[in-house]
Amino acid sequence: MRVLIVEDQAEIAALLAEKLAHSGFDADVAASIAEARAAIEAVEYGVMLLDRRLPDGDGVSIIRSVRASRPDMRVLILSAMRDIDEMVDGLDAGADDYLTKPFDPAELMARIRAVLRRPGPQAAPSAQIGALSFELGEQRGFINGRQFLAPRLELVLLGALMRRAGLAVMRADLLEEIYGAQGTDQVDALKMLIHRLRRRLKNQGARADIHAARGIGYLIRSAEE
Repeated sequence: MRVLIVEDQAEIAALLAEKLAHSGFDADVAASIAEARAAIEAVEYGVMLLDRRLPDGDGVSIIRSVRASRPDMRVLILSAMRDIDEMVDGLDAGADDYLTKPFDPAELMARIRAVLRRPGPQAAPSAQIGALSFELGEQRGFINGRQFLAPRLELVLLGALMRRAGLAVMRADLLEEIYGAQGTDQVDALKMLIHRLRRRLKNQGARADIHAARGIGYLIRSAEE
């Protein structure tokens, strides 16, 4: 899924883009309202991360037109403007969520996953490997049309891998997404979770397998490769 970052501070935009990439999203950056409008006309984005204080005005001003032209796109405001009236203005304008700066990157990713789970005009995007398909927004998997049943943490892990299907996901990113910002020491728990999920996929005929990428993390790919 592609995300549009509307942020005029280059360092913040770069950090956001890097974090999104590690979590399996493709990101573009717009530094102004005008650039954001042009990007939205050219590309189908699933999510927009929107700053308010931009060189050519308040980012909130773009939301209503976005809602008209891209009703399925989720909008999260990321702003240092933390007064309650400002937050209400942003949400009333049509934003799906409002997160004040500074924020924890893990919370941002959780907020993105949350808004993608909400029902919208279009179905949430899905990924498929072998007989396994996974609805990224709903965090649900299916094998040959039958729902893949697994504990919540295994589904979170599977979703993190499926967003980057065929590519290695860094161990640190998996730990953060599954266990939160304080879960960096859960390496052994992650290994056990990988083992259980790998066995469950095999037992249910997913034809998808999880492999260790030495020195990096893990990836999921077709068991037939």
